[in-house]
Amino acid sequence: MASTDHLLEAYLANRPRFLSIATSMVGCRAQAEDIVQDAFVQVISARQQGRVFNPIAYLTTIVRNLALDYLRATRRQIPTEIDHDMLADTGVGSVSPEAQSSHRQDLHSIAAVLGGLPPRTRRAFEMYRIGGYTLHEIATVLGVSTTRVHKMIQIALVACATALPDMEP
Repeated sequence: MASTDHLLEAYLANRPRFLSIATSMVGCRAQAEDIVQDAFVQVISARQQGRVFNPIAYLTTIVRNLALDYLRATRRQIPTEIDHDMLADTGVGSVSPEAQSSHRQDLHSIAAVLGGLPPRTRRAFEMYRIGGYTLHEIATVLGVSTTRVHKMIQIALVACATALPDMEP
C-alpha cells in the first residue's frame, strides 16, 4: 500500500504538469482533466500488476497517448451540425406544394438507396443518424471496429449524396 501512497504523491505533485501537457495537445482544459484522471487510473492498474518502475515518466507517456487518441477520435467523427436558421423557416405555409413534392421524392430516393445498402451498413447509418448512438456503441453492437463503423457510415452518406443531385457527400 505504501507504493500506492508514493504513486499518489508523485501524481499530485506533477498534476499541473500533466494538465499542461494534455491541455496544450487537446486545447480544452475540461478534456485535459479527463485525460489526466484516466492516465492516473491506468497507472494505478499497471502498478498493481507490477509494470511501473518510473511513475512520472509512465504517467507522462500515458497522458500524451490518451491526448493523441482523443485527437484521432475527434478527427474521425462525422460532423452532425444542424442549420438552425433553415429549421426556423419550416413553419406552417412556408413550404410550397412543389417543394413538398420535391422533398417527398428526395425521401423516396434516400429510402431506396438505404434499402440497397448492405444490412450492417444500413443499420450502422440508422443507429448513428437516427438513433443517436456513438461510433463506439455501434461498433459494440455490430461486433466491428469503430473505424469500420465510420467507413460504413461514410459509404451510406456518399450513397445518399449521389442519389440527391444538389447534396454534397
